[in-house]
Amino acid sequence: MKRRYFDHAAATPISESVLIAMAPYWSEISANPSAIHKEGVMAHKAVEVARVQIAKALGVLHDEIIFTASATESVNLALFGAVSAWQKAHEGEVAHIIVSAIEHEAVLSSARILEEHGVLISRITVDANGFINPNDIKDAITANTVLVAVMYANNEIGTIEPIKEIAKQIRKWKKDVRAIVRSEKIEGDAQYPLFYTDACQATNYLDLAIPQLGVDMMTINAAKIYGPKGIALLCKRRDISLAPVMFGGGQEQGFRAGTENVPLIIGFASALSEAIALREPESLRLTVIRDTLIKKLQDEITGIVINGSLTERLPNNINFSLPDIDHEFLALALDARGFAVSTKSACNETDADISHVLLALKEGGGKEHPVSGIRLTMGRVSTFADTEDFVAVLKEILSTMFVKFS
Repeated sequence: MKRRYFDHAAATPISESVLIAMAPYWSEISANPSAIHKEGVMAHKAVEVARVQIAKALGVLHDEIIFTASATESVNLALFGAVSAWQKAHEGEVAHIIVSAIEHEAVLSSARILEEHGVLISRITVDANGFINPNDIKDAITANTVLVAVMYANNEIGTIEPIKEIAKQIRKWKKDVRAIVRSEKIEGDAQYPLFYTDACQATNYLDLAIPQLGVDMMTINAAKIYGPKGIALLCKRRDISLAPVMFGGGQEQGFRAGTENVPLIIGFASALSEAIALREPESLRLTVIRDTLIKKLQDEITGIVINGSLTERLPNNINFSLPDIDHEFLALALDARGFAVSTKSACNETDADISHVLLALKEGGGKEHPVSGIRLTMGRVSTFADTEDFVAVLKEILSTMFVKFS
């Protein structure tokens, strides 16, 4: 049976060119990059070359890149590190952070832990398409707001958030309340609130130039861009305060202890370069496939609901729901017929059937909106033929469940 992989948001296969780039660093250049001997210096140089390469791609300085072992670790460093640094300078005061209701569970779980330890959390709702209103962010900011976390593009429904406009509203608050302008050196309370974005799903398809986006911190993950699993990064502006959350040998400028994984870092840099080179053609190609498939689903399956914006969404993402259908059962039935799909974020697949993202859409104005669905995320190997076969198989499966077709 031919397999079709429609779960690229969960993980992508590693690119052949990335494997080639990594190959020498498994055995030929395998020393600890902190060592002072020749082999260690070679490994260190390779890491720093990769760091510079990534920094240039993001429009930042090389020392603003902190490598981590996962996107989840990067999220933890951003949230816990920012709050810890603020608390050290504001003893006896209560920190406050703002998160969107549709953030990845790594952000939401971190926020819940912080809340248990006395941090105030504002959870900003979205509309029926999954969009944050930037004015809601500005209205929620207080004098003790440490950080605002809004993901660049949602991992379940693909909605692209207005990051630049949110950054603009945060700057406006700083100007109006703190009398801060962008040309000034940022230090002390002038840096707050920090603006953090999870850009893991955006990396393949959207511009990541950090100065233009206006964010202070960003997470990206090699596993989402045809790179190796087990390596991610946090980009943080040089002049903002961050406390480490892992301790040991002081690697990564003291922000993340632990021996750097040289081959994975090399693979990360290679994967990012390739993703940027393919960004425009792949976005154009997949947008056509996505829109064609959405139309076919809407035309041929009665009652189908497409979750998220039909226009401001990632080129590779389709999320749909069907009335009175067990979506987990449907995902398993599709898997048995050769189609790998998901019902929500892979990090949440073992949780309850309800998607917190789709629930947020319902609460945001989609009163009849479903709270579970099927996520299709295509990739470099996906074709029109794959999607046509998908619709045919989907209809066959649904016919056994007594679903009507248009």
